[in-house]
Amino acid sequence: MGRKAGCLNRNSRAELSLTIPTLEEQALDFLLRIASFWSDDVRVRKDGEISENLWRKPVVNVFDDAKLDGAEKSMTLRDDLSYDRYLMPLLGPGRAFFKVELIQPGESAARFHSHSEVDEYYLILEGTGTLRHNDKDVPIKLGDLIGKPTGPDNSSQLIADKGETLRILDMEVWHARPYISKDVIVNPDFNEIIMRGQGWGALFPIDTLMTSEDFRKHYDEGYKRTSDGKWVPSKTRGHRKIREETAS
Repeated sequence: MGRKAGCLNRNSRAELSLTIPTLEEQALDFLLRIASFWSDDVRVRKDGEISENLWRKPVVNVFDDAKLDGAEKSMTLRDDLSYDRYLMPLLGPGRAFFKVELIQPGESAARFHSHSEVDEYYLILEGTGTLRHNDKDVPIKLGDLIGKPTGPDNSSQLIADKGETLRILDMEVWHARPYISKDVIVNPDFNEIIMRGQGWGALFPIDTLMTSEDFRKHYDEGYKRTSDGKWVPSKTRGHRKIREETAS
């Protein structure tokens, strides 16, 4: 349904009917939330009976973790060590991703990282800690809003290193919708690159990349790179020349 956002005409007088299987309460509530972005009148027909208007408001409360409705409960993951409350697509099938997260003392929200397709922001809801931002350590507290625009040289990490739990609202804004975007994540601490996106997922060491100079100089040559980072000749068709010697 999220992929149809913007394709339905709210001014149309015709009714749109969806045939769905029998759903549990939380799943049905989730579906009603999505449908409510397209219509102010959302009803369910079952056994010939039509319900009252079940329109759902586009609102969640990021401070109240106790009074959650069906759909909000279904998007909340909790165990002894972590708590993640996902808010999207409860707030609409758009380009954003919101999540409430609890960071236990001594831990971090994620690796020190940057994005190629995501502008990321963090709002501190509770507690204090430290923001690693490139080469700087910045103290953070309740109410701080932290920005991390797209770019491989803009890395950050939140750490609960002040002896208390850190509660944050993690916000990502994708350049296109998440299900069509492809994001490259750089982890400087681990010297790794992660690729994520529809039909695309891998992790590999940065050391395996060729330099931009090597790329420009040898791009049209017929060669094949080996797993140890060296090159061997490859007589594939359509190349001007073949690299004759193995090189580091």
